Amino acid sequence: MKNLLAGTAIIAIAGVVAVGTPTAAQSQEFDLTFQSTWSAADPHHHNFERWAADVEKNTSGRVVIETLPAGSVVPAFEVLDAVSDAVIDGGHAWSGYWVGKNRASVMVSSGPGGPFGMDPVDYWGWQWLGGGREVNNDFFQNVLNADVEWMPAGSSGPQSFGWYNKELASAEDLEGLRLRIPGIPGEMYGDMGLSVITLPGGEIVPAGERGVIDAAEFVNPYHDEALGFEDVWSIHYAPAYHETVTVMEVLFNKEIWDSIPEDLQNIILATTQSHFFYWETHKMTQNRNAMERLTEAGVEFRRTPDDILAESLDVWHTILETEYNDNPAFKAIADSQLAYAERNVVARRILEPDWKAIADVYWAPGGLVESGMFEMDYTAPDYYSLFQPD
Repeated sequence: MKNLLAGTAIIAIAGVVAVGTPTAAQSQEFDLTFQSTWSAADPHHHNFERWAADVEKNTSGRVVIETLPAGSVVPAFEVLDAVSDAVIDGGHAWSGYWVGKNRASVMVSSGPGGPFGMDPVDYWGWQWLGGGREVNNDFFQNVLNADVEWMPAGSSGPQSFGWYNKELASAEDLEGLRLRIPGIPGEMYGDMGLSVITLPGGEIVPAGERGVIDAAEFVNPYHDEALGFEDVWSIHYAPAYHETVTVMEVLFNKEIWDSIPEDLQNIILATTQSHFFYWETHKMTQNRNAMERLTEAGVEFRRTPDDILAESLDVWHTILETEYNDNPAFKAIADSQLAYAERNVVARRILEPDWKAIADVYWAPGGLVESGMFEMDYTAPDYYSLFQPD
């Protein structure tokens, strides 16, 4: 961020030296049309709208981006090609949708287990301080041959294990269930006995209502409530390891990006950096609000059985080992992530306290807040204790 902001400051100083007279490049304006892979009701799309609004504000209206939902110009899973071919000027998506082009796409979106134990802050650091954005752009431009400029727009993780209408006591209860989940995570659960179906977010609830699927995974309570999951399923299971960070992406057509003056590029990049952290705090507040509403609607929140979590990570490691050894693009991204995680994740693992244990002191049933130490009306959710260690 220091380099980006420094570059912006230099441009601002140059404008002062020029006695406030804008150059031809600084006078350029861009009216762009982007489309997302999300329905208009999906919070992913709200992330997109917020980012575009911030870009317009921070560029003083010199970059205005129309934010169309999935299907407005092309189907959801065709957004990358549409941006590359300049059918639209840009897009907002998830790299996991592109695994059919190259399975390394899952690592761009972060990958199961972090990857490598990274949390959203680690992923942000890898992107902007550890060379991750350069690695990802090389993948899109030189492996997928997509004429795009890529940047991360925020983490929607940690994602839940999903919604069901039956109790899950162990991994054996998954056998034969038809689950909506896309990409490599879908392959993981397919290897665990589930029948996997891939659908865009906006098609999940209708498929559940028609009985095409038995269960569904999308994101977490905030996103899932917005799509009406509680109208079809009554039990929500969390946590999960398949998308612990899972990053949304912004895609610019490369020719359009290159035509944008450097001062505006710097503003867009700095806006994107800060937007990631806005979403990091926003999503958890909204998850808590959604969980309260869903509980009132009769939804049960339960903890994913430990053997499901353990087996899912084992299955992922089998996929990871194969791809790492056989797919050079996958290895290039993974090596970059490993180099960053070896510093940051190891240090964090040693130095950070057990945040969950500390949280329980205050917020668990009978904890300091519920017991009346503070002037706050709080009752722990009935299901809180299900998520505490035995």
